[in-house]
Amino acid sequence: MSFSAETMTIGLPSKMRLLLEGVSGETPDQKVAYLLRDAIQRNLEASERERLDLEIKYGLEHEEFKRRLEAGDLGDEFGHELEMDAIRWDDLILEKKHWLQQLNLIRSLS
Repeated sequence: MSFSAETMTIGLPSKMRLLLEGVSGETPDQKVAYLLRDAIQRNLEASERERLDLEIKYGLEHEEFKRRLEAGDLGDEFGHELEMDAIRWDDLILEKKHWLQQLNLIRSLS
């Protein structure tokens, strides 16, 4: 694989090229953009499912969870499970922003 300021060259084995022919898009660039967009969307969906699992677990949306956690309404905020869920939930909020930014970037380039 080689890079320049504007392009990247990728060598693909012939069997992989045949697989790429079945991907949506006219040009190799369009096909790669399609695959990247699809992967980003899957990552976004996975993080959203995990966030929903936490909402279901606590019966709360993130902001209400944080408010009640800080107020001590959910128990010991430093208890292992509660603390780990709070950290993960915060991470999922950031992860969603990241994947949306990546999705917007790939859309602006294609």
